[in-house]
Amino acid sequence: MVLAGRSQDNLKYRKIFLLWVPLAAMWLMMGIEMPLINGVIARLADAKANLAAFGITLAIALIVEAPVIQLLAAGTALADSKKNYNRLLHFTHILAAGLTLFHLVLGLSPLYSLLLRSVLKVPEQIIEISRLSFLWMFPWSAAVAYRRFWQGVLIRYEKTTVVPVIMVVRILFSGVVLAAGFSVLNISGAEVGGLALSLGVTAGAVSSFLFARPLVRNLEDDDSVPVLSWKELGIFYYPLALTSYMTFMVRPVLTYGIARALYPLESLAVWPVVSNVLFLFRSTAMAYQEVTVSLLKDDMGHYHLSRFALILGGILSAVLLILAATPLGTLVYRSGSGLENDLLPFTVIPTWIVVAVPFITAMISWYRGLLIHKHQTRIIAGAVFINSVSLIVIALGGPLFFELPGGIFAALAYTGSLAVELVFLQRKAHSGSEILAS
Repeated sequence: MVLAGRSQDNLKYRKIFLLWVPLAAMWLMMGIEMPLINGVIARLADAKANLAAFGITLAIALIVEAPVIQLLAAGTALADSKKNYNRLLHFTHILAAGLTLFHLVLGLSPLYSLLLRSVLKVPEQIIEISRLSFLWMFPWSAAVAYRRFWQGVLIRYEKTTVVPVIMVVRILFSGVVLAAGFSVLNISGAEVGGLALSLGVTAGAVSSFLFARPLVRNLEDDDSVPVLSWKELGIFYYPLALTSYMTFMVRPVLTYGIARALYPLESLAVWPVVSNVLFLFRSTAMAYQEVTVSLLKDDMGHYHLSRFALILGGILSAVLLILAATPLGTLVYRSGSGLENDLLPFTVIPTWIVVAVPFITAMISWYRGLLIHKHQTRIIAGAVFINSVSLIVIALGGPLFFELPGGIFAALAYTGSLAVELVFLQRKAHSGSEILAS
């Protein structure tokens, strides 16, 4: 009986692993893209200013696209019939059109320069560079919306093996632009980064549509599946969109705090590189949210899913610890990301501080997936609100009381806010037996 029980456990862990691996590969390849872009920018003219400008550009672009991020979760959880798929597709159309218009208005008007100069207080020499980079990214929000929606549909119906292929297409297109920017394009490094991201995500959206099209054609309406009303979709999606918006909205707060701490230009140049390297570790843990949603649908046991999250997070943080504690970290920052020697000392302490982030992220992904499966998305919004408040307090309050480089405050704010969110989610999940019941 004991051996039979262990065998069943192994089969369940194997099922979790096989569903997680393609999604982790997708996130990992997405994480590789940003270090590649930063590596090219770091090797072009005026590297410090362009790295800083592109970091600000990306932070603002992520705020604009924030409402579409959770279309991946919506497609996974809700696309259970032809009619519900069409309802979600129409919803995606609305989001994509509205956000593209907003992006263009912001980038073409004086609002962008006003935001950077008067609100974020960034150095004057990088404002126009950042604005031009932002304009190159105008297709970004719409392309991300469609790609994530169709990927969610693919995950819903366990077609995850094609998801990494979509990312390969994206990276290949980005790579072509980066090669052209390095050799023939007469534009700034930050503009090269914006153009590479735009064409890459557009290619990813097209390829995800091509993979999802045969599946969508075969979807049928099931009378036993309730048709999703606009009100029900709003109740489900609004809190999730709010979480993405809050998450990305506070990112410029890190820029604001960094700019007021010691060594602002060096820290603005280094922090995007540190956070992008961190994303390589954190990204695979982020993939676990959709794994949880999908397998809870199939009555996968709560115990096995939560234990897999613990193991996954522990392994990822252990590997990042090796990077922080050995010369491998310097090698990655110097050779992989192209940082100059005078910037390398600014990466050491922030890297140590963020070592726990992959573990925290794995556990957050587990709890979020559990709550999404139960359609209790308001709890997730509450957790992210607490995360955001914590990040603002640390990022803005730290420089007022301590004289340290800005990258240290950014790392403390990032790690601390995630830890607070995890504690909130854990307490809320374990305080309600209706959430834990599966």
